[in-house]
Order: sequence, then C-alpha cells, then structure tokens
Amino acid sequence: MSEPGPQMQCSAEELEARFIEACELQENNRQRDALTIYKELEKFIPDSSLLHFNMGLARFELLEFAQAESHYRIAALANPEDPDIHFNQGLNYRRLDRIQEAVTSFTHAIEHGDSSLDCVYNLALCHQDLGELEKAATLYDIILRKNPKHLATLNNYAYLCHKSADLKKAEKFYRELLHINPAHEAAQHMLNSLAGHTPETAPLNYVETIFDNYAESFEDSLLNELAYQTPTELWKQYQVLFPESNRNRCLDLGCGTGLATEAFMHCCRNFTGVDISDKILQVADAKKIYTKLIKNDILSFLEQDENSYDLIIAADVFTYMGNLEALFKSCFRQATTHGVLCFSVENTEEEAFFLKDTGRFGHSVSYIEKLCRQTGWTILTAQNSKLRRDRDQWIWGHLFIFQKKDTC
Repeated sequence: MSEPGPQMQCSAEELEARFIEACELQENNRQRDALTIYKELEKFIPDSSLLHFNMGLARFELLEFAQAESHYRIAALANPEDPDIHFNQGLNYRRLDRIQEAVTSFTHAIEHGDSSLDCVYNLALCHQDLGELEKAATLYDIILRKNPKHLATLNNYAYLCHKSADLKKAEKFYRELLHINPAHEAAQHMLNSLAGHTPETAPLNYVETIFDNYAESFEDSLLNELAYQTPTELWKQYQVLFPESNRNRCLDLGCGTGLATEAFMHCCRNFTGVDISDKILQVADAKKIYTKLIKNDILSFLEQDENSYDLIIAADVFTYMGNLEALFKSCFRQATTHGVLCFSVENTEEEAFFLKDTGRFGHSVSYIEKLCRQTGWTILTAQNSKLRRDRDQWIWGHLFIFQKKDTC
C-alpha cells in the first residue's frame, strides 16, 4: 500500500489491517518499519491513544527517548486512566533523567491499578535517585513483604542502607543476597568490607557494574556533591615538579569520564584512556580528548600492552585494588626512561592495605614506600590531601608522584 495523501480515505477495516501489520513488525523487532506504518495511520487517527503508545514503545526501543516522550504525552492525554501508558512514560522519563516526572508517572500508574512489583520498584529507584531515601526504603519494604527474594530490591536496599550508614541492616540484606545467589560478587565484597575481611582486590564485575550504573551522573555527583578534586590536586603537584613539561604519550588508567586527562591536557600530546566500564567510556569518548580509548581492566591491559608512556595517571583508581605490587611493576615496565606515575590512594591506619566499610581500599604510606623500593620507582612527592566528601566528611588520602630513574 502506497503512502496515503492527505485527502485519501481508508475504511476502518483497512486501517485495522495496517495497524495489525505494524504491530507484528514491532513484535519482530522491526521498529523502523513499524513506525513507517504508524506515521501513515497517524494522518487518519492523530489522537489515537493506542497508536501513540505503540509509537512511544518503538521510539523507546530505538533509544529515541525525546521522540518517545511526545508520543507518550499524547497517549496519556487521550487515555489518562491507562496504567500501562503511565508506567512506560515513567521508564522513558528515567532515561531522560527527568526523575521527578518519572515519579509522577509511576505514581499515576499505581493509582490507576498497576500493582506490579516492577512499578513499585521503579518508583523506589526514582526516590533513591532524588535522595529521598526514606520514601525509597518504604517502597522496598513493601516489595520485600510481597517477595522476600526480589533480588534487585535486596541489592538496592542494601546499597541504600550502606550509604545511610545503617550497616547492620545493610549486612542483613547482603547475607540474604548471598543466600539466594552465592555467586553474587558485589554482595560478598561489601559483606567483606563490613566484616573487616580484606581481599587482594575488588571483583571486576563489581567495579564494572558500579561505573556502568554511575556513568550518566558521574561528573555531576563527584564535582558538585562530593567536592572531588583529586585530578586538579595531582596536576598542581605535578606542575610544581615539572613546570615546563611537554610529554608525548600519556596513559590514563581507570580514566572514567576523562577528568584526569582534562587536568593534564596541556602537558602531553597523546592520551590513551583505559576503563572497565563501557558506559563511562562513552561519556569520555564524547569529549574528544583521547587519542585512543580501551575497555579493559587496567592490570590486564598493562600486561598485554606493548607501548611505552612518558606519563601514567591513576586518579582515584587504586581505591578499587588492594595489592598494588603487580600494578606498580607493570607501570614501571611500560614507563619510558624518566617516565612519571601520578596517583592517589585513600589513607588507612593499617600496615599495608585495608578494605574499608565503604567497599573501597585504603593504603598506608609505608606500604606505598615499600612497594616503590621493591619495584624500582623513585618517590618525588607524597602529599596528604582531601580527596572528596563522603557521608558529610572529608575522605583523606595521599597524592604520589613517582619517577622511573636509573637507580632508586
């Protein structure tokens, strides 16, 4: 059937057949083809709630969230008592990071009869995103009363309690997670942090999940909520030592969204970024500041990489690793003659490294100094520094600058 002109008439049967055809295409994941037909139909039934709802679903699947929002809005106006429209509109608002509007949509869905745990869970996530932790906790309690094994709720409720310093309740939920899924690495890691058990490093899946989930709000949270200043403070220390520095190749380990590279941009010509989170690398890539971006954990990358670097940066990265010996050796091997390593660690009173109840590692100055001697580096500076805020307190750490020399 060719595209109808504005004056063309179609019978109800023809419109219905065309609509069914589009629905079948949509069910078979042919969203673009379905939208072509929906657009034809929109000329005849422009105010159809069902038509715009389906168009919203198709746009959502295509990650076209702004276009989806306009269709969901029309659908909701035409049929304001349909909970499915409000639920999917809420999901779309979340993807647009319009969290307060998502709260309204999920609330409308519940008011109009959506009693699913999925809807309550998404509403709880929104309240958690907004920092309304008591509201989120109330909803998580409702879910767990109905389904005590709701894994996503146990996981997020544990995180919420941990963040709120309700460590006893957090431990309870981590244990329940592990009882249901003994292979849950994140729960085991956080339980270790509460029990005072210190492993060699954090599980890679745990770290990847954290930063995948954190990618969209990463910089805003660090810079505006946590007063994060490690990259700029590292740069200040570096500039004191090397005021006229002009290096060729820089390696940014655990690069995140690129904050460290932005701080060091004027001292090096080529930057390679490595991170385990694909989503956070997408944010870094959009800045166009890297010569190359690579998805990998940093130790595996260093063990495989054949390049050498004049400068290696690791800002707020070693907090997810305990034993740093292999890493220091690999960085030394990859550094050029007189190459420099700049990094930060969180402080600990323990002799070597310690897994804190935050799930991050602290490292003692004596441990770093010992590894420096063992791996061939020379310490140029070790500066005590405020790294960022957490639970309304400053997290203190040390900023180190090493250099590769002929003797140590």
